[in-house]
Amino acid sequence: MSEKSDQHRSLLENVVDNIVDGEFFDPDLPGILSSFQTEGRIWVLGAGKASFEMAKEAEGYFGSQIKDGMVIAPQSSRELNQVQVFKGAHPYPDDDSVSASYELWELAKKIPEEDTVVFLLSGGASSLFCIPAGGIEIEEYRKTFELLLNSGASIEQINVVRKHLSETAGGRLGQLLKEHKLISIILSDVPGDKPEVIGSGPSVPDPSTFKEAFQILKQFKLWDDVPHSVRIHLSKGMHGDSPETPKPETSNWKKHEVNVISGAGMLAENVGSYLSNQGFNVQVSKEAYHADVKEVSKRICSDAVSILSKKSDMTPPAALVYYGESTVDVKGEGKGGRNQELALNAAISIEGQHSISLLSFATDGIDGPTDAAGAIINSGTTLQARKNKLEPENFLQKNDSYHFHKQMDTMLKTGATGNNLMDLQVILVG
Repeated sequence: MSEKSDQHRSLLENVVDNIVDGEFFDPDLPGILSSFQTEGRIWVLGAGKASFEMAKEAEGYFGSQIKDGMVIAPQSSRELNQVQVFKGAHPYPDDDSVSASYELWELAKKIPEEDTVVFLLSGGASSLFCIPAGGIEIEEYRKTFELLLNSGASIEQINVVRKHLSETAGGRLGQLLKEHKLISIILSDVPGDKPEVIGSGPSVPDPSTFKEAFQILKQFKLWDDVPHSVRIHLSKGMHGDSPETPKPETSNWKKHEVNVISGAGMLAENVGSYLSNQGFNVQVSKEAYHADVKEVSKRICSDAVSILSKKSDMTPPAALVYYGESTVDVKGEGKGGRNQELALNAAISIEGQHSISLLSFATDGIDGPTDAAGAIINSGTTLQARKNKLEPENFLQKNDSYHFHKQMDTMLKTGATGNNLMDLQVILVG
């Protein structure tokens, strides 16, 4: 590795450390909560990868106003003073998720109508707060979403199906609490920041339908592969034999309020400011990307190479910052996640270029069903791999980016960060 690549890697590791430490993202939850009228008793409910941290801040703000509460998070080893913490699984639900979801649902049912409910939602809630619809076993539900997550479907499409297979999603919690004052604080982890998409929208009305869920499974050629119980349930829904999710036009929930925090954009801007202070000419993407991982990688690498070839207005040293959520159409039997896959694609694309390094990072610290958070590569990564008798293209074909990065020492591991703000890419040039 060259001296410049070493410098780039050190700087990109500093970016990651700052994100993990919360230096680049402070949503000011107390400030947001102060904008709502919250008199009387408060009940705090929540689900998602950031639900523990959000509930901790809510406890600090409301104090003795809190009557009771419960959140479902990926880890339950930590405790709060007034809010119970239950464990669920991600990216696929398990028995813990279902058990915790029943507990939260039963708690919600006993909240008096005169009390206020604060619902704290963040990414990962689709799996953590999940009760499969009647007749669908948890393993059948898991299989359905393993197929969908590997199909190349977008998160919005995946969550349309989730909302019609889970008893908690698609506004059903909102419907349960329709007479209550319900304040939903939603930390977005999806492009577009639509509240009905984030965490499959438990507390907000859902415009999607059973028919759309069916069409998505057909579009990705999964209808014949999903379990029979799933097909039966969706068919019943399309024929009106299972109730639809509550719709925006008929859900007159007058006492409900929603605040969506667009965390990824804020994070990207703060990363850009940090890199500017390090002497880089910086460009931050104006909006979240949402496309196939190969397309995202191609765009990012093209932008970087155009700086070197002087086809861009930017000059080295330059830093480009992107955020969003890519999709991966998994064909191979390997191991990886979309950030590791993006980084491997990029390493092949920039092979032999001068002084380019890239970070691709899952801000929750969990990239796919692996213990990695992403990867840091440079324009010499694949050259070195070939010297080591490794063929990067073979790893890519098998969707085995995890083992490529493990062998090349380009893997990034942080553990769970407690945030979930989409994926972040930073590419340094020169």
